[in-house]
This record gives sequence, C-alpha cells and structure tokens, in this order.
Amino acid sequence: MGHARARRLLRAALVGCEECQYEGARDALADLAPGGVFDSLLTGFVLVRARQWHSSSGPVGHPATVYHIAPVDERDFWREPTRHCMRMCTVQGPQGAGVETGPALKELRLMPVEDRGLVLDDLMDGLAEMEG
Repeated sequence: MGHARARRLLRAALVGCEECQYEGARDALADLAPGGVFDSLLTGFVLVRARQWHSSSGPVGHPATVYHIAPVDERDFWREPTRHCMRMCTVQGPQGAGVETGPALKELRLMPVEDRGLVLDDLMDGLAEMEG
C-alpha cells in the first residue's frame, strides 16, 4: 500500500488498537480521492488477493473485473456494497500487476457513509487475513 495512513490503519487492525483503527477508518472514509487512503487500501487488497487467486485458479486474461476473477466463496463473503465496488474495479496488466480503481472510487463517493464503512470492513478483513 502506497499511502502511509493506509499502512498505519492496517497495522492498527493487526495489533487490535481500537482507537487507532477508528481514527484510520475515519481518514479512509473521508479520503476517496485517487491515490488517497481508501484508494491505497482498495489497491492493496486487490493486488494481494489477485496474486492469491492467480496461483489457485491458473491464468486469467486481463483486464478483468475483480468480481469476475474472485472465487465464488470470496465473493459470497463480501457484503453487497463491496460486491458492487468489485464489479467496478479492474485488474490489468500481465499477471494482474495493476488496478484501475477510478470507477470504484466514483461509486464509493455516491454511497452513504454506512455502505462505505461496510466496504472498508471487508477490505480490512481481507488484508488482515493475508497479513496475519
């Protein structure tokens, strides 16, 4: 993850610091700009998960939506706002090395803050699972 506040939020989640997680989540939910905190978390989540999905399912053609390449059991875990965002987010490049998050960020800006929070929770759960 490229954004320092995104990395700090992930570290807070891994060590269980509720105050730090609250502050980091507030920052992420407020920063939906390209290259911002939420974008960094979304990009990090997709890159980590896409690598995992490639190794378990064989080659996937790119570009492809995250929703399309995610295993069904992973998609079933996501809440509906996350599923919607993953339909808007595209994995690109050889071996899924890039992510286009612009349309997903646009959709997030249109969502109520509660739905954004559900997406953030799903991203954090996925990232913490990979780090833990």
